[in-house]
Amino acid sequence: MSKSKLIQYLPLSHPKATMRMVRKLANNGIKAILDLEDSVQDPFDSKITKELKLAARKNFLDLISNEAFNEKVFHEEIFLRINSIDSEYFDADIETVLEICKTKFPLAGIFLPMVEEYSQIVRLHDILGSTNLQIQIVPMIETSLGMKNLSDILEQDQKNTIFKHVHFGLFDYALDSNLWPFPDPDHKKFWDIVLNISKLVIDYKKIYIHTPFPFMTDSDLFWRATHHLEDTFPNHEVWSCTLNSELSLSNDHEISELDISDKEFSSKDLIDHAELIKNDFLNGRANKRSFSVGSSRFIPPHQYFSALNYLKKNVKH
Repeated sequence: MSKSKLIQYLPLSHPKATMRMVRKLANNGIKAILDLEDSVQDPFDSKITKELKLAARKNFLDLISNEAFNEKVFHEEIFLRINSIDSEYFDADIETVLEICKTKFPLAGIFLPMVEEYSQIVRLHDILGSTNLQIQIVPMIETSLGMKNLSDILEQDQKNTIFKHVHFGLFDYALDSNLWPFPDPDHKKFWDIVLNISKLVIDYKKIYIHTPFPFMTDSDLFWRATHHLEDTFPNHEVWSCTLNSELSLSNDHEISELDISDKEFSSKDLIDHAELIKNDFLNGRANKRSFSVGSSRFIPPHQYFSALNYLKKNVKH
């Protein structure tokens, strides 16, 4: 049986359906991240994005304001991912958080995206200090600058200890770092990056939260990658992150060791992969959702835009 704790992202675009899934996950020992950021947007239309985020905040507050929450049902932690401090949506998200704190909703913590400086964590900590709840802050490292400054961020928290988890987000990091292709969980490049950040986080006695798994139905690879991370840090708690209940609720079973590839990609391979990601993203993006499900994988808009950038630079028209 896996020692890893599981946590799953859930969009707040449809709060009622999301809360039903929160209950199901909690009954199976899985934590939840309710998402106001990437999953509540139209990456091609800022006006629609504003409308989606406004509706998500309002509908969620309306749903929970007059509801009593049974601790026996919600016995697993529930987190909320807000938009980054530098975004235009941060202030409205914070107002929503403060309103949530006035209800009986069992909010455990806030995932803060795009953290690059310790002062950003302190700012959110000061805001949450006005509440009577012990709300955790989970900084998300998702940019090359955030990765560069992580040791300083961890060092500065040695005395204050205002956070105890760090979440790595590969999708934003790969886009920001101009990586192509996005490294996958069975590739050496992926683990070079992951072990760099996870070892640092654990050295500072924090809990490492793994980047979301990109393949929606490959439970075998998910559990092999999960066990590989656990085996790397056998004496430490690590959290694995999923994007869909099919993986979260899949059975953890005896599996083979993870086979890590060091394959080098040809120029043609890279171009073909970019074309595949571009087409699969557009074809699988039903109902103008932020994310898409391609022929074999979950495709975030970050990966789509990286594919476009790569094709623009490397394909002659």
